[in-house]
Amino acid sequence: MERWERWIPIFGLPPRLFNDSFLDSKEGIILEFSDENNQKKVEFKFEDGVLAYRNIDEGSLLKRLNYLDQHYGVDFYSEWTLFKVTNSEFMNWFLDESSGIYEPNQLIHYVFFTPNDVIEILTTYTPSVVINGGWK
Repeated sequence: MERWERWIPIFGLPPRLFNDSFLDSKEGIILEFSDENNQKKVEFKFEDGVLAYRNIDEGSLLKRLNYLDQHYGVDFYSEWTLFKVTNSEFMNWFLDESSGIYEPNQLIHYVFFTPNDVIEILTTYTPSVVINGGWK
């Protein structure tokens, strides 16, 4: 069974973030988010690349939303953006596809659950986080 937990990489982040950009380039994966008023920005950098990612319209994940409602309650995901997931179907799919070159404990499944998108990233390390706009 999937286990979701809120991820708090830096204290003081607003609970809800909106995705401004998703860049996949030779510099790695860079995700830029802003707060509700578009005044404060936060950037997540996966500088060494990632193993896999996907971006799905939040409204299309009815099965996932139902699962989260039943196991954690609506406020768990509707009032927060950043999550880590263990034993996820995405992780299990990747482990199967990679034919044993990774162990489950090597992988980290990050989920950026915004009002419009659900961005999921599988990697082996924690991204750097850069804040602009003076969050306190």
